[in-house]
Amino acid sequence: MWTRQTVSAAVISLLLGSFCQAGELPDGFVYLREYVPDIRQEIRYAGKRNFMRQRLPGYNAGECVLTEAAAKALGKVQNAAVKIGRSLVVFDCYRPQGAVEAMVAWVKSGKGTDPAYFPNVSRSELIRQGYIGAKSSHARGSTVDVGFDLLGEKPFREGQAVCKRNDRETVDFGTPFDCFDPASRTDSAAVSALAQQFRRELVSLMRKGGFRNYPGEWWHFTLSSEPFPNRSFTFAIDRR
Repeated sequence: MWTRQTVSAAVISLLLGSFCQAGELPDGFVYLREYVPDIRQEIRYAGKRNFMRQRLPGYNAGECVLTEAAAKALGKVQNAAVKIGRSLVVFDCYRPQGAVEAMVAWVKSGKGTDPAYFPNVSRSELIRQGYIGAKSSHARGSTVDVGFDLLGEKPFREGQAVCKRNDRETVDFGTPFDCFDPASRTDSAAVSALAQQFRRELVSLMRKGGFRNYPGEWWHFTLSSEPFPNRSFTFAIDRR
């Protein structure tokens, strides 16, 4: 027979069990910090410094979560980057499918431009023009948004012609992360010669590490041999 005390004990046990499970990941996923602690993390969707200007669903912590295969591959890229005086910075890694759906709903619920993120494209056009999608490779766990900085030096800025905002996390790639504009295409000639050089260096480093670039975004890379090519995940990102 259940008493008030046994019910309370059961509830407490359940809560404690949930608490202990916080930070646990599905098989095949890891926290990047545990594999490559020297990669700096600026997980934008865990806060308000993103095009929606709000924390997205499922981002309960600003942690980069990736498949183990992607984390190991990114570690090799970081080692190669350090040898030439660079160090990676990640802006987004695994993205819960719920966050992807929130992005789509947000686009459909408004219009207008934003000088910091989409100065030349209306918010209502972001899906049609391919900047936001109902499906994202990020939800498969082996895609990362990344830039790099110069070791031992302050970020060099030439000034950005589009998506004007004060981002200081990396060297100047010509546009900031999540600048929805043609100038963010990896091979865009609309940015400075130095920015083009940095983009080529990033693509080369990532390609040698087994990642392929999405041509529409200089920062977007997916592991070529990703372990879950046809599966999107929904689990939340919690603290380790």
